[in-house]
Amino acid sequence: MSTSPRLESSIKEHLAPALKADGFSGSGRTYRRVVGDLIHVVNVQGSRYGGQFAINLAIHPICIPNVLGDMPDPKKITDSQCEFRRRLTESGSDQWWAYENSAESMDAAVKAATNVYNVVGRKFLAPFTSNGSPLHVVTAESLESSQLNLHGFASTKVRMALALARFRKAKGQTEAAHEFAKVGQAAAGSAVALRKAFESIYAEA
Repeated sequence: MSTSPRLESSIKEHLAPALKADGFSGSGRTYRRVVGDLIHVVNVQGSRYGGQFAINLAIHPICIPNVLGDMPDPKKITDSQCEFRRRLTESGSDQWWAYENSAESMDAAVKAATNVYNVVGRKFLAPFTSNGSPLHVVTAESLESSQLNLHGFASTKVRMALALARFRKAKGQTEAAHEFAKVGQAAAGSAVALRKAFESIYAEA
């Protein structure tokens, strides 16, 4: 009895080997690795209408809560739970790979996406593989002026301020944590939950 082709089979055959060569582990559509104090996530996102997919890249400090407020599990965290996210693209615009309902078409699409990962995806992630990564050295001033360079990984200013304040506090960099909290508080407006989260940055560890 024949079965319909599955995109996961093409991912396993073509994209997964490239990811595993870079230290990722996983299955299905999501792969993860830990580099120092950061978690990296690669996820293949299918279109709700079918017939195409995009690839999401995400980064999250292992020592701070995820966007749901829970401490992250490096083996289970999803890209949507990470604070810093971007799409894999070779042009700068949103990129999707289309395929038809055949193994050959799915293989071709995943091969094309894998080539883009090999050429530019690794470059996107490479700066976040050392203690001198942008997340370790970015300043509150650069965030406030929107001059920070996180190589396309981003969120809202409020979320980034909260994540970076928490990250600095976890690293014992109290003054820097407070500076990020000030930027976040100014951008949070009347959002009560966020304001309480920023106030907790000032609490004793």
